[in-house]
Amino acid sequence: MSRAEEIEELPDIDGARPPRLTREILGHDAGFIDFTQSRAQGRLHHSWLLSGIRGIGKASFAYQAARHLLLDTPSNTPVQQPLPESETTMRLIDSGAHPDLFVLARGYNRDTDKFRTDIPIDDVRRMKSFFQLSSADGNWRVCIIDSLDEMNKYSLNSLLKILEEPPEKSIFFLISHRVGGLLDTIKSRSRKLDFKPLANAQLEQIVAHHLPETAPEASAAAAFLADGSAHMALTLAELGGFDLYRDLISLLDGLPRPDIEGLHRFSDRFGPRGDAKSFPVFCYLLSNWLHRALRGKIDGQKIVSVFAGEDEVAARFVSRVGTDALLGLWGKINDGARQAEALNLDRKQIVLDWFSDMGDMLA
Repeated sequence: MSRAEEIEELPDIDGARPPRLTREILGHDAGFIDFTQSRAQGRLHHSWLLSGIRGIGKASFAYQAARHLLLDTPSNTPVQQPLPESETTMRLIDSGAHPDLFVLARGYNRDTDKFRTDIPIDDVRRMKSFFQLSSADGNWRVCIIDSLDEMNKYSLNSLLKILEEPPEKSIFFLISHRVGGLLDTIKSRSRKLDFKPLANAQLEQIVAHHLPETAPEASAAAAFLADGSAHMALTLAELGGFDLYRDLISLLDGLPRPDIEGLHRFSDRFGPRGDAKSFPVFCYLLSNWLHRALRGKIDGQKIVSVFAGEDEVAARFVSRVGTDALLGLWGKINDGARQAEALNLDRKQIVLDWFSDMGDMLA
């Protein structure tokens, strides 16, 4: 089986819209200009650290830069400039089979039918073997690491050794969603590009382009709740985040004595017969709501409402629950979401437990 056929056979970790297939990238002009100028001046750093929230376009940027390098476009060509789809290089990158491009990401475990929880050192060793080979045409050899946050300490230390003595005419795009937790030695050996959250108008434009059937109010809500992430805006719009959020706020409004039948109907969405993709969306929405409510309490301001009366629900919640308890609940939800995915826990019961906890806090 060829490399391209193997990639085609496996599920994509980024879902239906992987960054390697993205052609139009909104925002991030400063990053494009910085990279283009460095390339035009012949001063391309061997390692570029792309930092910012998840789903904002960092990997899409890396693939777009890689296309220009592997196509060997004129060095002063703006990197955001679209390229001819007819090029063989483009098709090879899209299929994951280009001989001068190595992508390091969490692999798929065929035994468990899940993606691995981290990037092990063996995958970094494969990357080292890749760089030991010569480019087919003497061109750049490119590595995209998506992401540094999912590498364990052994794979990170192995990567660091490569960055200390990079192969000739090689370039690394290092993606991080939590750059503050990275080793200083990796940050010091990289040129950093900060990716800022996208504006709501840009997110609505992205939703309209990819999901033109989305109702305007659902598109606006998805853009607002996504906190600048294009991936999250599309996910919310695609999986009914507008309706899910409305029902969530309604249940929160009923605490500490919620409609039990309604709560079970709501939780059934995440049970064995529900849509598995909806659970992480719910976790995000609840975590986001708690974060906004907590931030409003600290700042002394009401949260911006998506639905009428939502600010009153948040105000009642934060006035009766201490800051430490809110922080603990927020952390518990984020940890529980990760554990449910990794250990395949009963998602319906997790949701019921969280609402029980919140009800007890308000009782």
